Amino acid sequence: MTRITRETIAYLVISGFCILMFVWAIPTYTPAYPGYGASPALVPNVAVGVILFMACLSLVRIGLAVYLKKPMPPEECEFPEDLKEEGGFTQVGRVNLYHLARFMIPPILLIVVIDYIGYLLASFIFLLTVQYVIGCRKWMQLTVVAVTLTLVLYVVMRYGFGVPIPGPQIF
Repeated sequence: MTRITRETIAYLVISGFCILMFVWAIPTYTPAYPGYGASPALVPNVAVGVILFMACLSLVRIGLAVYLKKPMPPEECEFPEDLKEEGGFTQVGRVNLYHLARFMIPPILLIVVIDYIGYLLASFIFLLTVQYVIGCRKWMQLTVVAVTLTLVLYVVMRYGFGVPIPGPQIF
């Protein structure tokens, strides 16, 4: 499998995940708009919209490069050895499906379990997992960052923006 094919599949998976979020996850797991403050669906819709836009932009770039059979000049290429690939298209950075899965599974699990264990515990576990996946192995640092971010986000969303927090509440 060439890198172009692998990246195309990865961007299609990301786009499909974003569409799934728009169609199912955000409407299902977002509480009803209480009539004041920002809508609880605003932040997830904007975030997923940006991700979908960037994935589609990458798909268009790959499609144009393959369609026009335009190789990237070697001086603009970070990996000149990739110019030998079919089509001559290269891109700074590479998509690794294993790493993509490692980063996609924790948010999916967060969305599923937040209704059962609540925001505080789910986001704490999510932050621990994401930090571990990116390579942090100091447990004290993992815990402090996860607790701090969870509490700061809870206070900002609940008391700053007045947005209802999903899932069962501890407080």
